[in-house]
Amino acid sequence: MPQTLLKAYRDNAQTPIEEALCLPFDVYHDETIHQLEIQQIFQNDWVFACAADKLKSPGDYFAFDLAGEQVVLLRSKSNDLLALSNICRHRGTPLLDLGFGQLQKNIVCPYHAWTYADNGELLGVPFEGNCKLAKEQHSLPHFQLHEWRGLLFVNLSSQAQSFAHKVAKIDPFLEKFELERFQHSYQTTTEHWQSNWKLAVENAIESYHLFKVHKETLEKVTPTKSAYYVAGDAHSSLSGGEMKGAQSTLSKWFSGSNDEAYNQYLLVFLPPSFIAIISYEGFDWIHILPQGNQQCSVTPGGLSKSPAKNFKSAEFQFSDAFMLEDKVLCERLQRGMLSTKSQGGKLVDMEKIIVDFHQYLGHKLFDTSVSDYCETQKAAIFLK
Repeated sequence: MPQTLLKAYRDNAQTPIEEALCLPFDVYHDETIHQLEIQQIFQNDWVFACAADKLKSPGDYFAFDLAGEQVVLLRSKSNDLLALSNICRHRGTPLLDLGFGQLQKNIVCPYHAWTYADNGELLGVPFEGNCKLAKEQHSLPHFQLHEWRGLLFVNLSSQAQSFAHKVAKIDPFLEKFELERFQHSYQTTTEHWQSNWKLAVENAIESYHLFKVHKETLEKVTPTKSAYYVAGDAHSSLSGGEMKGAQSTLSKWFSGSNDEAYNQYLLVFLPPSFIAIISYEGFDWIHILPQGNQQCSVTPGGLSKSPAKNFKSAEFQFSDAFMLEDKVLCERLQRGMLSTKSQGGKLVDMEKIIVDFHQYLGHKLFDTSVSDYCETQKAAIFLK
């Protein structure tokens, strides 16, 4: 990989909003850049996995592909919530099928039936013969796991920084929404986009495009002209906006309050790839993971007050509509990243949250400096 690309990536990723430009197009498809991001970011930071209420009973598990690493979150018989490698210590076979499931007793490899306890300890090896092995040396590796506001985050690094540090500055902004009311999770089908993961994240966190891309959907309820930056830095960011129509009326009616915060939404960005939209009525998110240098997975979900969710309802049809609009746009944008005769230009004020993301990338990949934490006047809307 040319050193000039690394330098351009590093230089662009550390600039403040006043000087910020788009990242070089090549970083959205270069394979060496992609591998660097996997190693320095997804294998070295807190990454969202699923909602905690999906793993309430002993044996409940969620197996997923974390940027190429097979991971399983599991509730053990002793009621411990664990994050384990989902790879057999024999010849590397993935153990439990991807998705949510219920473990009946032990974890058994589908290849040669090596058997593990639900805490990852190796229990037995069929036809071991004279080649005795030390079972304690063949247990499944454990990863760090943290629950935050009903959500589970995993970190593959053995030297993970505290998750509490990651969310310390944004937690006070969430208190007004009384998120403890939302006890029931839902998760819809994971989509696979022909788009680099960074393009999908940038699109998800900025409101600048709503008036154009989502003219008949999001723009009608969360208009671009009412969007604003709230607070943040390279570690976490918040933006917000005014909700229009019946949504804001219901907020006031349900809350019994005319507090201005209940007429707003709050977008929460926890890099690298977790984006949530919080209002008084709901807590919805999308989670984005890389699947190669020009593909990503996008999983919508959320927390609600009631356990039942009708995925054919008008609410979900609305969500499906704007998700499709974003998919089409991001895949179109990915084609533009292959250009060798063009380059991106200046970012505008409404893209301040993208600058936070770029500085996060620069800090994780190149240990560059980041701008100081910033709160705008809008922060007062959400702080008690």
